[in-house]
Amino acid sequence: MNPSISEKLENELKKYLDVAVPAHAATDIHAALELADTLKSKGFGFHLKDLCPGSPDQTRWQAVFSKNEDEFTADHADASVAVCTAAIGALSNQESPVFLS
Repeated sequence: MNPSISEKLENELKKYLDVAVPAHAATDIHAALELADTLKSKGFGFHLKDLCPGSPDQTRWQAVFSKNEDEFTADHADASVAVCTAAIGALSNQESPVFLS
């Protein structure tokens, strides 16, 4: 993956989450799922779906965060990018910034 994509996503997340962004969230699915847990603890629902189940040569993931009746969705070949992108969408649509520590 292009390092600038992961850096851009992680820097954008830091605008909303302060220092609570797990290291390498945009490149490591375990860190991305830790990020999802952080948002879930603040009232967001979360779902990660394999859009190419059973395919031996294709990957596509869809991440969805929801709160109230709003859904924030992103899909990407890399699950961690999908999670981070959807998280940015969810956090950027909050009335006030969500600072988590």
